[in-house]
Amino acid sequence: MHLNQLVLRNFRNYVDCEIDFPSRVNLITGGNAQGKTSLLEAIYFLSTAKSHRAYPNDELIRHDESWFYLKGTIASNADNDGAIHSEMTLEVSNQLQGQRRFKLNGDIQPRLSQWMGQFKVVFFSPESLALVKGAPADRRRFIDLLICQIDSAYLKRLQDYQLVLKQRNELLKQIRGKHASPEQLGAWDGLLVEHGLFIIQTRSQILERLQMYAQEKHAKLTGDREGIELKYQPSPNLRESISLDKDSSLDRSDDESEALTKFESALNSSRRVDVMHGTTSVGPHRDNFSLVLQTQKQGLTLQEEAKPYASQGQQRTIALTLKLSELEVIRHATGKTPIVLLDDVVSELDDERRTFLMDLLGKLNAQTFITSTQREVLEADVDKCTVLTINDGCVLRREDR
Repeated sequence: MHLNQLVLRNFRNYVDCEIDFPSRVNLITGGNAQGKTSLLEAIYFLSTAKSHRAYPNDELIRHDESWFYLKGTIASNADNDGAIHSEMTLEVSNQLQGQRRFKLNGDIQPRLSQWMGQFKVVFFSPESLALVKGAPADRRRFIDLLICQIDSAYLKRLQDYQLVLKQRNELLKQIRGKHASPEQLGAWDGLLVEHGLFIIQTRSQILERLQMYAQEKHAKLTGDREGIELKYQPSPNLRESISLDKDSSLDRSDDESEALTKFESALNSSRRVDVMHGTTSVGPHRDNFSLVLQTQKQGLTLQEEAKPYASQGQQRTIALTLKLSELEVIRHATGKTPIVLLDDVVSELDDERRTFLMDLLGKLNAQTFITSTQREVLEADVDKCTVLTINDGCVLRREDR
């Protein structure tokens, strides 16, 4: 995919800005708080309908305004010479109180599931370090957004699961207060198990694909000195109950029937505790995946959890590994190469790791946007590119190198 043009109106500190991107590699430079990250954030919002940061949409609106508007013209396929095979136009309008409108080629998209996956991006930012050192919710969000970019049915299942979970938790509180009967949980339990098992199996299978690419990417980023292993971890009550074999099928089968039964049994076993706390303790909303760093010391291979033991540079490298692996999963699942957004990517990477990264990016054949205050450092590693200097929400200077 190739973003040919981006229009921003009242988005963050951008008043009215139109930018063309003819090059495959785009370096976005400028001082702090000038709009470099906001430019990438706008591209990401066109893809996912949300910010990469935990902000309400209203906070994306420029100060003293009541709306923002984004428009992107995207080539779904292009040759190396830039010849476009097909284009689509994505438009987002947002008013205060979260009133959003999405248009694809002029047609309003009434459901988020129709929007997600049209324009595919992979975004690395300082916030991406939460994949390594953050809470399980950060890793669940990562895997869910990845799957939503390649499978619209998954988003619907996820939404259904979250609705059932909310209703079950409300009922648990009513039971705790003696305002409802425990027998009423049966109907919600059945739906929770059905949607939940689908989510667990899908996440597990995608994580296996990520692992395949992560080993290769991490080795290249570290000069073959480090490895990484991803391990899916269902909520504790389910880990002994549900088999996550590599070839597990999402089709209805005897094995899946058994998994459904075990899931329901685990839910029943936790019912007393759930009522006591007024919340559901079993299910994919409690899942996690671990990151195990493999290093060589004195001829021995050490395996350590990345969260407590990895250095800042190693954490950044692991997060980059996950993002580059995400790109490969999307590309092989859809046949389309996502756009790569890299915000402040060179911070806390030593010269060797930065060189490995830029060499890897050069071989991705993906349109790439890289922000940094260190223009000279990036230019030294990139041959052909467009350099945009951003100042106070405007393109101050443009150079094609």
